[in-house]
Amino acid sequence: MERHGGAAWLCPLDRRELKLALAAMCAGAAALGRPVAGVDLYLITDEAMARANAQHLGCTGPTNVLSFPGASGMAGALLLSLDTLERECLLYGQQPVEHLLRLLAHGMGHLAGLDHGPEMDALCASCLEAAEAGLAL
Repeated sequence: MERHGGAAWLCPLDRRELKLALAAMCAGAAALGRPVAGVDLYLITDEAMARANAQHLGCTGPTNVLSFPGASGMAGALLLSLDTLERECLLYGQQPVEHLLRLLAHGMGHLAGLDHGPEMDALCASCLEAAEAGLAL
C-alpha cells in the first residue's frame, strides 16, 4: 500500500486499518468465488487522479476510484482520490470511513472482473460487510 500526494492526511483510516479492510475484502470476494490475488492501494490527490483518468481511460477530470486488475496471480491496483472522497462525503452525507469502504469495495468488484450490475452489487456488499466486521465497525 502506498500513499501519494499531499492529501494522505485526509484518509480516515490508518495504514494498519487499511490493510485489515483490504484483506477482509479479498476474503469476501473469494467467498463469492471471485478471488482477488491482492491489492496495491494508492491514495492520491484529484490532480494525480485526473492525470491517471486521462492517461488510462481518456476521461477528463478526477474520479473517486480507478481499478487496474493484476495479471494472473498478481495483485491489482486501486487508485483512490482522497480529495474526491472528502467532497463526496459532504455531497452524499456519509461518514468518511463509510464512504471510503464503499469506494474500496466498488474497486474490489472491478478487480474481481465485474462490471456494474447485480453480481457486482452482491460482491460489493460482501466486501463491505467483511471490511466492517474486520474493523469491528
